[in-house]
Amino acid sequence: MNLMRGAVPFEAEGRERFLRLTTNAQVRYQERAGETLVDAIVAMQGEASQGDMLRLRRLIWAGMGHEGLSEDAAGDLIDEIGLAEASRLLGDAIRAAFPEAARAEAETGSGDAGGNAPAPAKPKAKPAAA
Repeated sequence: MNLMRGAVPFEAEGRERFLRLTTNAQVRYQERAGETLVDAIVAMQGEASQGDMLRLRRLIWAGMGHEGLSEDAAGDLIDEIGLAEASRLLGDAIRAAFPEAARAEAETGSGDAGGNAPAPAKPKAKPAAA
């Protein structure tokens, strides 16, 4: 497959596919979600966003607009490849769509090296025994 700039390849349903957050994908997302792609990325960074499947599915759907998938089909695709892989692909696609920000993040060390998956929940401290 000859990929275009910013395309993140993966295999699903027995064939090569790609996720790409083009200008049109970003507009498609904004029209459907009522928020910008950048707003969605920021919102997905917080601990309260863990499990935000609506945003994740909609971002994958927007980034695969070249295939004409429905949002439900994008959800089925996430089920096939797994949540961790979908999050990783989305993180890679975001970095490919915004290479200047990714470069700055790498230089300052402010990013998490683990992609766009939510951070695991921190264990709660147990109360001290009396």
